Amino acid sequence: MSALLKVSQALKNPGQIYPLSLEMELEPVEMFAEQIAFGPVRLEGSYLGAGEVVTLTGVLTSEAILHCARCLAEVRVPLRAEVDERFSRAADPNAPDQYLFEGSEIDLTDCVRENLLLQIPMRVLCSPECKGLCPVCGSNRNLVSCTCLEGGEVANPFSALKAMVEENEEV
Repeated sequence: MSALLKVSQALKNPGQIYPLSLEMELEPVEMFAEQIAFGPVRLEGSYLGAGEVVTLTGVLTSEAILHCARCLAEVRVPLRAEVDERFSRAADPNAPDQYLFEGSEIDLTDCVRENLLLQIPMRVLCSPECKGLCPVCGSNRNLVSCTCLEGGEVANPFSALKAMVEENEEV
């Protein structure tokens, strides 16, 4: 489950393409104020060396474990990313998107994480018909039929604002 890619042969044999197939685990990350966990990550592709640069191309697949924007239920979202990245032993001001590496191994963790994070949707729903949470009691309306909103208005923390608006239209 290692994210290390040994590239000594690719650096010794420029232009030679080497197949790549690996599976790895990623640590959860925080994005959009939410902790995002990933299922097993699979990378299929190839890499080649040219001087002090290694080019990696392939396809990443995984799933992100997120929460529904309406009811907060866990949602598993399949992810797929096309990868075309460059790794270099020396920084190049003309190629700021290159990843740096030392020795004869490349740690793919940052590259994989960044490519998968770009595939995360900003908002996820467990289903298009999700009813969300009750704004009064907080119960999941997909699972429970609460009666909080039946029969008119219910006092909530924003009732005072509504009263202010009704009294003074300038608010």
